[in-house]
Amino acid sequence: MQREFSKELPEDREFEIGGEVFRFIYPHWKEGATLFDDEMQEVKQAAEGEPEANGAFSFVADTETAIKRVPMFLDPVNDSHARFQTLVSRKADPVPRHQIAQLYRWLVEITSGFPTKPLSDSSSGDGNSEDSSQVA
Repeated sequence: MQREFSKELPEDREFEIGGEVFRFIYPHWKEGATLFDDEMQEVKQAAEGEPEANGAFSFVADTETAIKRVPMFLDPVNDSHARFQTLVSRKADPVPRHQIAQLYRWLVEITSGFPTKPLSDSSSGDGNSEDSSQVA
């Protein structure tokens, strides 16, 4: 049976943020692979508890990285790059920082096929928080 990889890609590639609708694209494989390598390194460092180069996490740096990298994923139609820069620069009705960061993580995840957060070692299921029979 022939596998049809093209049909496995999402057909609906539109998303909305801050009242604007954009269409995402898959970056060229080399740009994407370089970006995904950087992402995987950041995930590994976070899992190992390593601080960023400046010694601490920075919300400003995190958001600026997202703003810088999101255009790589934007379909350039309808002046999307300029519209995105206007969107993240506006002071009236600003897009919240966490949504900008979430958008970037979502784009990385959807275009790479890999989760952006490490899997937890422990399960967070519907377990019982009462003392076990051994403790009692």
